[in-house]
Amino acid sequence: MTEATTAAIPEIVNLDELEQRAKEQLDQASYDFVAGGAGSELTLRANREAFQKITIMPRVLTGIQKVDTSTDLFGQQLSMPIYVTPMANHGVVHPLAEVGSALGAMKAGALFVAPTGSNKTMEEVATAIKESPRWFQLYFNKDPEVNKQLLQRAERVGYSAIVLTVDLPVLGIRDRNVRNSFTLTKGLHRPNFQSEQFMAATRGLQSLTASIKNDLSWDDYEWTREHTPLPVLIKGILSPSDAEEAAKRKVPGIIISNHGGRQLDTGLGAIEALRPIVDRVKGRTRILFDSGIRRGTDVFKALALGAEAVGIGRPVLWGLALYGVDGVTAVLKHLQLELVNVMRLAGVTRVADITSEYIEKHN
Repeated sequence: MTEATTAAIPEIVNLDELEQRAKEQLDQASYDFVAGGAGSELTLRANREAFQKITIMPRVLTGIQKVDTSTDLFGQQLSMPIYVTPMANHGVVHPLAEVGSALGAMKAGALFVAPTGSNKTMEEVATAIKESPRWFQLYFNKDPEVNKQLLQRAERVGYSAIVLTVDLPVLGIRDRNVRNSFTLTKGLHRPNFQSEQFMAATRGLQSLTASIKNDLSWDDYEWTREHTPLPVLIKGILSPSDAEEAAKRKVPGIIISNHGGRQLDTGLGAIEALRPIVDRVKGRTRILFDSGIRRGTDVFKALALGAEAVGIGRPVLWGLALYGVDGVTAVLKHLQLELVNVMRLAGVTRVADITSEYIEKHN
């Protein structure tokens, strides 16, 4: 784990180079925990390669001078259509953990989605960012009482939506973690689970997932919705048939995601699932996207394919590892700056105007 830093942040050239800087600073096991994917990491690579098959078709002579990246997401005004997707164990890279990432997102005017497997409590995160927009991600526990308590706590401290992650019935086999015998370092735990006994038992990854309900069904989604007044989104959908079922059930929003390539290996690049799902649901549920975003061009392409906003994952942790709160802000601002650049070059003034007219798909 790195120490907190107040060092000046060098200009970010791109997020891939930022990762290389973080790799040099972190120990091997911590770096691999964040960077790694499942199995042979084919899905991890596919997430990036799939973006290369999509090209941008710009419009010229548009007369625009300024663009506006702000957006409204479930009633919350955000400075950009980019949010911090839920990731467990931010404390692996920095002592401020999720509080640092949340503060960085707040400074950038971005939404933060707090994870169940956080190294800080949901209350600590909420207190740190107070009026800033925040959602809570729920891994559905085998014990209904645990789920009830998590939902009630989220409501009490001002989270405005629940994100139910559904693509982890079992933990994906992640070779890097096996090779490194990865466990949380002494002093790190997952305090959203208030039992000291449970916290002690969940330092390893397998022990945490052992508490997650491994036969999750649509009934569990309905149970979640019945036990909170907050909107409940579903994260981890790739199949148009699953998206259709969500639309039939009036799910308010779904997040197209393959868990950043960390679950099912040899799967498709997540961006390839986006357009078929958009075409299938035809506006009956709102659609967000994560997995593989590294450039402003990636953000633009996902928006053009029908996503309302995109989640950014690993680069947030690279920024946190290197420069703490300001590093997270810098990562988000860098993506926003790149998005502004591509919008200017493509001839688009507003996020809502980024449509499929501006892209072409190639095999």
